[in-house]
Amino acid sequence: MKMKPHPGYQCLWDLSNAASPEDAKNFDAKLAAITNYHRPEGLEIRDFSVPGPKGVAEVPVRLYRDPAERMAPLLINIHGGGFISGGRDRDDHRAAAFAAGVPCAVLSVEYRLAPKAVFPAQIEDCLAVLEWAYGHASEIGVDRDRIALLGTSAGGAITAGLCLWLRDKGGPKVRLQVLNYSTFDYRPTTVSVHQYYDGSPLVKGEGMSKAWSMYIGGFGGSDPSYYAVPALARNLADLPPACVVTCEYDPLRDEGIDYARRLMESGVPTELYSLPRVPHGVDLVPAPLTKWIREGMYNALRREFGML
Repeated sequence: MKMKPHPGYQCLWDLSNAASPEDAKNFDAKLAAITNYHRPEGLEIRDFSVPGPKGVAEVPVRLYRDPAERMAPLLINIHGGGFISGGRDRDDHRAAAFAAGVPCAVLSVEYRLAPKAVFPAQIEDCLAVLEWAYGHASEIGVDRDRIALLGTSAGGAITAGLCLWLRDKGGPKVRLQVLNYSTFDYRPTTVSVHQYYDGSPLVKGEGMSKAWSMYIGGFGGSDPSYYAVPALARNLADLPPACVVTCEYDPLRDEGIDYARRLMESGVPTELYSLPRVPHGVDLVPAPLTKWIREGMYNALRREFGML
């Protein structure tokens, strides 16, 4: 299918064509050139670890905050990377932008990666960080009653699954789930998966089943838990409000739109952005459309944090 990239976003096709998953160092260098991230002045950024779930000593995190703020709202950032890659370093540009733009504190989670660790390890790590932040809010200068989640790409599946987990099993209240060009379903049944089966940057429809299989630990002939695959949840009622972002040239587009529609049908306050002429990874590029959609996400957070 012929694609006509929005001005400024062609570099994402160049990134996809130039880098291979095996050459992570080269990929990160090209990614850094695109994001053009510079550590912001006046923002405290520090790394530490929090106690992990049962059987795991600790979970690494990175905190971004204004050192003068003692009751900031908190955004927990859950990175993408197809469940098998990514981490705090790759998300510096995003986490710092949200910390300054909302403004709020941001806590990025370095959860365990597949295939070495499979579901529910990732959700358990993120839950451990959420519970630690809730219990140590005064220590890190945040308001435990104003916590939200941001999940990008595969991190969106983990975020949505965590929200379902919290609804069913209990835990700290989440004010908003921001689902940023996320995946929700392992089944390759949507129009966009077939439209962008190959040739699209960063994510291709042909690779999604393999990524899901590594995350879940293989398919055993029955449906996985809906905590792993949120699209399988029959009931989406009583979940936190949602802000969902999708991209036209993304195989994940339609599952994101469908998940947002189902949230609305279930009475969950939901806003949906579907960005034209851009692919998966849109917000890696510091261009006007990225600034526009970021402001939409900032406003969603400001609204649910009571800042508007």
